[in-house]
Amino acid sequence: MDSTFVRCAPSLLICSICKDYFTDPVTINRGHSFCTPCLCLLWEDAQHPTRCPVCRAVSPRMDFKSIISAEGQARAKKESVAKKLPRSARQMCWIHQALKNIFCPTDKSLLCLQCSHSPGHTTHIHCPVSQVAEHCREKLLMQMKSIWKNRQRNQRNINKEYNLLRVWQGFVNLRMVMIKAEYPKVYQYLHKEKQKHLESLAIEGKIIFHRLRRNVARMLQMGKLLKRIYEELKEMYLKADVHLLQDLGDIMKRSQLVQAHLPQPVDPQLSEWTITGMSERLNNFRVYITFDDKIRNYRVPLFEDLRRLQCCPDHQDLPHSPGSSQYKPSWAAQTFTSGKYYWEVDVGNSQNWIIGLCRESWTKRHDMLLNSEGIFLLLCVNVDDHCRLFSASPPLRHYIPRPQGLVGVFLDYEFGIVSFVNVAKSSLICNFLSCSFSFPLRPFICYGPK
Repeated sequence: MDSTFVRCAPSLLICSICKDYFTDPVTINRGHSFCTPCLCLLWEDAQHPTRCPVCRAVSPRMDFKSIISAEGQARAKKESVAKKLPRSARQMCWIHQALKNIFCPTDKSLLCLQCSHSPGHTTHIHCPVSQVAEHCREKLLMQMKSIWKNRQRNQRNINKEYNLLRVWQGFVNLRMVMIKAEYPKVYQYLHKEKQKHLESLAIEGKIIFHRLRRNVARMLQMGKLLKRIYEELKEMYLKADVHLLQDLGDIMKRSQLVQAHLPQPVDPQLSEWTITGMSERLNNFRVYITFDDKIRNYRVPLFEDLRRLQCCPDHQDLPHSPGSSQYKPSWAAQTFTSGKYYWEVDVGNSQNWIIGLCRESWTKRHDMLLNSEGIFLLLCVNVDDHCRLFSASPPLRHYIPRPQGLVGVFLDYEFGIVSFVNVAKSSLICNFLSCSFSFPLRPFICYGPK
């Protein structure tokens, strides 16, 4: 910043981080004010908890309160200081030796009053430089906020991809264990089919793993690029009016172009495989489930739990609705304490549903959560037009296509197995293996909002 400006400027109008006039100023909870861009960049890599740069007191990261009036005061002060500078330091017309204080939007040129009346400009509409510069700064602020929002979104996507990378190979290995358990040992001729299924699963898993790694690299590069453009936008904002109008176009175009190509997270999905003979085997244990209308649970927070698990922090305001008419939980009349059973549930085209078995004691409670003990459930939830499958408990995402129509549920009480199958595809959705049942199990179904 110009040293003359610094000497003439009241400290109340100067950001203590960049030592320049405020840009989109904010006041944090200790009463100290800073440029929003400066504070964002400073706190971006800060260790928790975040602290005030002046007094070092702990300050909530998002406890920002705008003080736009301070920006107006800073601008007015800067202009008054500029008027005191010698004329040689100001933008002058070398032909007429007059100040260029008029802007021509037609050819993006700066003009003095006499030049604006010349034959080449008489038909053009002209504006005062200060007025156009103010409008440009407003556009710059909008771009900076957009860049920062996309940078934060990009960082959240990186975190999601890293989390998925950490669990992906474990999920593929777990799915291979599930697949192996579904091929009946009595069908020796299925050995080649099982091997082909497992080999294809391993190859698909590696391909998706490498896609995730490439996408993380792209996102990291994009994060650096967004930060660099953000800093350039702030520098542009602080330029003198005449330089701002001359140099604005390129940075705005680059800012918009970069944001248009923000990398999106990978949404991996493994292929469905038909398991020969699985449906025929399960049908040997078919039972028909009836429901007990006398058992009523009015609160089923599982859907809200899943949405929060997937969407934080993008959906901080997601309502936590206690059970209401939009949820339709039902308990079967039957309970199981031994044996093998198979039944089918028609989920149709619904995108929000829960099916499976629960410990019977849950019929008397209203606080079932994703980590609750004694629940063996398959859940489908729709968030932002994306349907995802989970099993609980504990909650585990399954990266396979959502089943439509009939979903089969198989229970082997003695061997501690609960399996879910896509009836139309005769394919495995998921299963719980090596469970230990020492309590009555009751089938459970809940349909959520469409």
